[in-house]
Amino acid sequence: ELARRGHASGGARSPALAARLARERRWRDIPYDDDSDEASIDPRTLSIALDDLLPAERTVAVDSGNFMGYPAMYLEVPDVDGLVFTQAYQSIGLGLATAIGAAIARPHRLTVAALGDGGALMGIAELETAVRLGLGLVIVVYDDEGYGAEVHHFGPEGHPLDTVRFPPADIAAIARGFGCAALTVRRREDLAPLSDWLAGPRDRPLLIHAKVTRHRPSWWLEEAFRGH
Repeated sequence: ELARRGHASGGARSPALAARLARERRWRDIPYDDDSDEASIDPRTLSIALDDLLPAERTVAVDSGNFMGYPAMYLEVPDVDGLVFTQAYQSIGLGLATAIGAAIARPHRLTVAALGDGGALMGIAELETAVRLGLGLVIVVYDDEGYGAEVHHFGPEGHPLDTVRFPPADIAAIARGFGCAALTVRRREDLAPLSDWLAGPRDRPLLIHAKVTRHRPSWWLEEAFRGH
């Protein structure tokens, strides 16, 4: 097109860059060092595994927090209406209620709620609503045992973190108490029961309690923190 209009067609894109753009079209195609260990799973590894297992026809509702970029980056959606993001005012705790609304509005699609443990615990009473309505939604809790954004923002400055770190909580057991199906994930293999739930009847929510690594802040918050 440039040549047709009489412009030079060289530009800044080298063959090597063009090849990289083709090779790394999606976030999951970009290599990374997997931080998973025996006790926890890298949130990138978790999100990619979920993307492989969940049906393509989905709505992804993302809460706010240190974790929020992982589902937004790695869980693909079929169209612009497939992503619901509740990040206004950097509030947390809105994701589960948002997912319930999305599941009611579009019952033909699988709704996936992506929550941090702080936001999940803030809105956990809404599990009763989801169970009572018989909603077949998947709720993924990225559990790093704290308000991750605050931990990584204030920790390096030497501030006390006792109010933003949590003792371990069995969120899967809490979900079962509300009537949900639930599983705990520390390795990719722990997601195997998800396939059975997806096979049906999907008459109640499935909560996936993922114990994720917490060694470092997410890169997007790390960039944001540089300005503070």
